[in-house]
Amino acid sequence: MQNMNQMKTISGSISRALFVLLVLALSGQVTAQEVSARDTLRTFGPRFGIDLARFIYIFTDPSEIGAEASVDFEIHKNIYPVFELGYNSISESEELFDYSAGGVYARTGMDYNFLPMKDRSVHHSMTIGFRYGMSVFSHSAENVQIANSYWSEYMPEPYENNLTGHWLEIVGGLKTELVPNLFLGWSVRYKILLNPGMDPAMIPELIPGYSTGGENRAFGFSYSILYKIPLLKR
Repeated sequence: MQNMNQMKTISGSISRALFVLLVLALSGQVTAQEVSARDTLRTFGPRFGIDLARFIYIFTDPSEIGAEASVDFEIHKNIYPVFELGYNSISESEELFDYSAGGVYARTGMDYNFLPMKDRSVHHSMTIGFRYGMSVFSHSAENVQIANSYWSEYMPEPYENNLTGHWLEIVGGLKTELVPNLFLGWSVRYKILLNPGMDPAMIPELIPGYSTGGENRAFGFSYSILYKIPLLKR
């Protein structure tokens, strides 16, 4: 009987020891998970991009030469101020006229990322945002031949004008982080021209950064490669 009581006592001690070890193990696992979650940091810094789609327009008719760069920064969770700067020009020669246009443009605005953030170290984004765009450019027409049944054909003086265009954009896009800090992204844009009558004498064939001046509404597309400078993690 005494031996049986001693065995029960030893068995109870072992059970209590195992229970304490199990509690400690579980507590350690939870603590490790909490530490791991705290150690998952998000990288912040300016992200610079180049619009690769601009180079496709070289093969259009008329050929359009241009380049565009952008920068954004996640200043707060899912909020990205954006600044874009570019240049566009076209030149075409037809039987009845020669036309050229070119200049610089800038857009500024903000994007909001509505893709759920399951891991702070992952930086994919699906955004919607807005832009205000402005373009400073010139356009000109030369060698314009106008047919007239009474006076016969005649050529007016060359025409040139310096203009400023203003428009608004609604932008939706997606950016994917291929490797840390290197992204590929695309966006579609719906544009609204604010001053379509900027030149009553001749409609601009090109408003840099917008589209043709003959359209009060326009669509745009961009496909960019971007790199983020990792300034800090938190």
